[in-house]
Amino acid sequence: MKFRSLLLIVLVVVVLTRLASLGLYPLIDTTEARYGEMARKMLETGNWISPQWDYGVPFWGKPPLSFWAAAASMAVFGVNEFAARFATFVFALATAALFWRWPHEPAPRGAGAMAAALVLLSSVLGFLIAGAVATDVFMVFGMTLSMVGFWNALHTPGSADRWWFFVGLAVGLLAKGPVALVMSAIALGLWLAWTRDWRAIWYGLPWLRGLLLTAVLTLPWYLAAESATPGFLSYFIIGEHWQRFTQPGWTGDLYGNGHMRMRGSIWLYAAGAALPWTVVALGLLRRKAVSESVRRPAPDAQMAYLVCWVLAPLVLFTMARNILEAYALPALPALALITARLVMERDAKGASSRVWLLGLMMPIIACGLLAFGRDGIEERSQRKLLAREQGNDAPLVYLYKRPFSGQFYSAGRALEARDSTEIARWLGTDEPATLLVPEHEFARPAFAGDARWSEVARHGGYVMLKKRQAP
Repeated sequence: MKFRSLLLIVLVVVVLTRLASLGLYPLIDTTEARYGEMARKMLETGNWISPQWDYGVPFWGKPPLSFWAAAASMAVFGVNEFAARFATFVFALATAALFWRWPHEPAPRGAGAMAAALVLLSSVLGFLIAGAVATDVFMVFGMTLSMVGFWNALHTPGSADRWWFFVGLAVGLLAKGPVALVMSAIALGLWLAWTRDWRAIWYGLPWLRGLLLTAVLTLPWYLAAESATPGFLSYFIIGEHWQRFTQPGWTGDLYGNGHMRMRGSIWLYAAGAALPWTVVALGLLRRKAVSESVRRPAPDAQMAYLVCWVLAPLVLFTMARNILEAYALPALPALALITARLVMERDAKGASSRVWLLGLMMPIIACGLLAFGRDGIEERSQRKLLAREQGNDAPLVYLYKRPFSGQFYSAGRALEARDSTEIARWLGTDEPATLLVPEHEFARPAFAGDARWSEVARHGGYVMLKKRQAP
């Protein structure tokens, strides 16, 4: 089979498998269900300025781009899992599509772009997050737009790419915040340290007008958000962008707990995120190009640029303790471009056939999980439990803790009772009601001896209780 035909077939299988899977499993607590519910609230309330943690409670942890996109998708496809994830899927494909703007010469642009897209979308993290409700994909699209635009602006003077660099910065600011600027600045700073060509960089882009464009695209929302909920800028910039990463187990998080990790964990996360292609790239690094036509002069400016891009998030988060696996995602587009180039230049047989079949690994695993692991996935969501309450207008109350999937699958109807007074009031009510209690709380003797309520279902770590019928 011809090289391009094989690439196309495997890439189509990867994309269609991920697309088909978007609506086949529930929104999973906590992160995915939380962001999906905030997008649903945005659509329901019409408040497009401040994402809401709960009705009337602003969420200051992230800018709104991903919520705008998911809410718009729900407006088109309805409030469901497919719609919540579809916007992320589109932006993941858009990131891969930017590879067609990258110069792959001497390899053909189409083949090189297709190979890099396959590496990105079939890597472990790339495949998983392309179908998740997450903010990271939107920031990565912005950073990729900036990095591709910057390179093309330097090597094609006067091209429109010089403006896309600044648009990409705006996308990152609206998707994740100043951390997007910091990562791009680190990548370009490393590149500048390598080239030492200040003049080419200064004159290659319209910095003053471009940064003004970035400000015009982003400042209106930041100012509107601060006006709507004063205190947002202080928490978001100082708390989320400094204290979160410098204070182990940061206790100032308004929306959860810090994720304490060993310093340097980001390097392990990046290596795991790019599997199986990490192994392929490392195995090819010592090989020479298979033909004189694809050998490049040393030092290789394009490879150095891609390496600086990969290093940016790794350098930024090396000393951080509060990190997640998804923080390695900004390195994946550059890793995909590097891996595709290494395979095409240094492995003649692999470039034409066998190695690209590794792209089928994640679709096969995904099909296996959906076929044999569905019960385990359902246990991480309240969808199955709340399906019993469709058409029931009685109060639906979570005692002690209400998961975000409980809010999403009840369309915001689920209430929460956390303090002892509220809990006692609901337990003592004479009105019809449905109570949901965490299993570990239900095991307490007080619940075991309460004859007013009977267990009707148990799923996802919660017990559903209803009033016993009078004899």
